[in-house]
Amino acid sequence: MKIRTISNCSKYLFLALLLFSACSKKDPIDPDEQPGDNTPFTEGTIEMGMYSHGIDLGYFIREIDFSRDDVSEQFEALAKDSQEAQKFLALLQEYSASNPYAALGLFMNSVICTYYLKGDAVLGKARGFGYELDNYHNVKTDEGKLFLHTLVQTDEIPEEDRALSVNYVPSADLGVGSGGAIDVSMYDREVSSKKAVVAGYSCNISTYTIQSQHIPEPDPENPLPQTPICYKLVVYTSDAFNKTINFTHPFYLPEDAGILKLEIFYDNGEEPTLVMQPDDITPRTLTDTELQIRVKEPVYDYNDASIAWKMLAIMLSGWGALE
Repeated sequence: MKIRTISNCSKYLFLALLLFSACSKKDPIDPDEQPGDNTPFTEGTIEMGMYSHGIDLGYFIREIDFSRDDVSEQFEALAKDSQEAQKFLALLQEYSASNPYAALGLFMNSVICTYYLKGDAVLGKARGFGYELDNYHNVKTDEGKLFLHTLVQTDEIPEEDRALSVNYVPSADLGVGSGGAIDVSMYDREVSSKKAVVAGYSCNISTYTIQSQHIPEPDPENPLPQTPICYKLVVYTSDAFNKTINFTHPFYLPEDAGILKLEIFYDNGEEPTLVMQPDDITPRTLTDTELQIRVKEPVYDYNDASIAWKMLAIMLSGWGALE
């Protein structure tokens, strides 16, 4: 996917699928001082969080019952009485004025996500603002499946389209299960000599920085970005984790180890716009049902031209309930 040439539809889907959604940022730690764990993680759960400048982007999801018909009233009560909600809305307003694409990324990344990982397979179960998204990926069999449905009682989406199942081929459709695939030829990749400890695991650090020739010239009459630009990504990978988890992250990146933490810069500043990082990692035995994805007939192919709009309608249904 080339960021410069995406259509309007795929541009918004690209941003809307930023899922999976990151606690406080950790400075790189010398591995000799604090080496972290390198024990292979073969089975268990990873609870991923998505944060922006220390603000939890999943707050509203935990507090709102989208099955009720008073979603707007619930939202307004939180905005009035909750400091966490007020911080989120202030940040959203700030980005709306300075970088609308970053603002869109913020509210579409309001997610709560748990990965169920066993060997080469992972099932990511995310709950967003008014929807649920399951993403199954098996790196060994090259199999990918999505299940998406709205939690909102709405007449705006036909009943038959309120839940969707989609199949994809991960090796051919890079970035489908995540927010999109970065065109790495547009970026310089630098590997740090230092390491960091993320959730107790030792990680290597790589930085992808967009090349200057791919940054559009500023328009003096319109200083806002004309297309979504990811200026930089800082990637924390651990050899203890299978790279199959990388297909459920906000961007697919061709890393050989599992990505545990991802810092995303939608503006060319010092602090990341978004930070994805585990809130909890628990090694345990999974049941067979925990790796089974829900299915609704008919099952679409991701390359079906009609599926993008259907998916986008579901992922925006929670925000539509605020009207």
